[in-house]
Amino acid sequence: MVMIELERKPKIKIINGKKYAYDVKSFWDKEQKKYRKKSVYLGRVIDDENSIIEKTQPTREDPSLILAYGDTYTINACVKQSVYYDIFSTLMPGQSDTLMSLVCYKLLRTSAMQHAQTWARGNYASLLYKNAAISSQQISVFLKKLGNEKIWRNFFNSYIKKITGGKTGIVIDSTGLPNEINFPLSAWGCHGGGTERETRLVMVIEGNTGVPIYFRYMAGNIVDVSSLSNTIEELKAMGINMSFALIDAGYYSKANIAELYANNISFLTRLPANRTLYKKLIDEHSEDMERASNIVTYGKRVLYIKQIQVDLFSYSGYAYIVCDIKRKADEITKFLMGAKEDGLNEPEIDCALKSKGKFVLISSSDIPITDVIPLYYTRQAAENLFGISKSYLDVLPLRTHSVDTFRGYLMLTFISLITYIEYKRKLCCKYTVEEALMEMSNLMCRVYGDNILISEQSKKMKEIISLVEYGG
Repeated sequence: MVMIELERKPKIKIINGKKYAYDVKSFWDKEQKKYRKKSVYLGRVIDDENSIIEKTQPTREDPSLILAYGDTYTINACVKQSVYYDIFSTLMPGQSDTLMSLVCYKLLRTSAMQHAQTWARGNYASLLYKNAAISSQQISVFLKKLGNEKIWRNFFNSYIKKITGGKTGIVIDSTGLPNEINFPLSAWGCHGGGTERETRLVMVIEGNTGVPIYFRYMAGNIVDVSSLSNTIEELKAMGINMSFALIDAGYYSKANIAELYANNISFLTRLPANRTLYKKLIDEHSEDMERASNIVTYGKRVLYIKQIQVDLFSYSGYAYIVCDIKRKADEITKFLMGAKEDGLNEPEIDCALKSKGKFVLISSSDIPITDVIPLYYTRQAAENLFGISKSYLDVLPLRTHSVDTFRGYLMLTFISLITYIEYKRKLCCKYTVEEALMEMSNLMCRVYGDNILISEQSKKMKEIISLVEYGG
């Protein structure tokens, strides 16, 4: 208990008959372009005349104080039992409460970060992470620190050691983050047939587990094909020894193929349809693909897959021509319905029909045709993670206005993504993360001073808590 005598008169609030002091300061809000007031709690008033206060927190004796409990409790329990707990708790010394409070907020709300403090007031996070500094201004300062290069490197050095050992297979994919931020990483880019102002985000994922390993970013006008070399070098610097890389078609180029061979990294990628090699393979082999020896089943799909040894920019490699029977029928039907209306002649129609339902994969390795499709579709893990980050974790729209704060926001999203995946693993496919957190948000607690009384749990709640605490 500390007695403090103030030089200037504080603002006094009366709560349950007791007086509490607050220091009220004015500040300029850049976003709203006006002055606003910010209150900082000082303590309980002891002496009105001399403005002496007792620096304690107001007591919470009102039995009507009810907080959402279950969602934050299970997230915290999941993190504490994970291999990442030590990394998260030591990443920002003295600010781990702020980090975890914001991780919970991102997992539970899609609102802007400026509303985190409002959310915390009605959530168990306000008691669990008592030292969290999550006012709008404090969050900006925190994200800027989190984006510091030293913290960035310390995190990934520790994190990568936890999840990889020896050589590992990886998936590399990228996506655009559209934004209107006035900083060097935002530029006009042309990807997927559209043009917009964006920043490119590259995600690296462990091939076997689907867990994200690393991410990097670049200006939106940097094309994918030119970023692979730097990504490989950064991964090597971070201690990731790649044995295999599954990469997007956008990375296919002479320079990148040579880079992969030079580093002894086996790879698999889709061959872009505008490449000469693609047209040559389709012309030469499309008519003799549909043979019993080329039949492969993948789930409920029946495919024809033909392997051909090819020259990849003077390196020996393999091409896998894939024909999806159902997709072929659908594409041919759609094409022929409009071919006559488009004025195509018979030779043009015959030429176009050759590629319907087909795509080509390229690899440096001799992969059995029964394994090539399951291997290729592991890249869906990257697409799923991008989907989670963009929608569920609210990466978009980006609202930061400095490179350090931008990096910090991406790091916070990455840590939230790791937590999401760990929570999902704990649920053992019995619930989705969204279902579990929605159910647990209904578990409330009543606060009586330092005591917490948890409400009765439903059968689902008990099962989810058991899975998070003991499952996975």
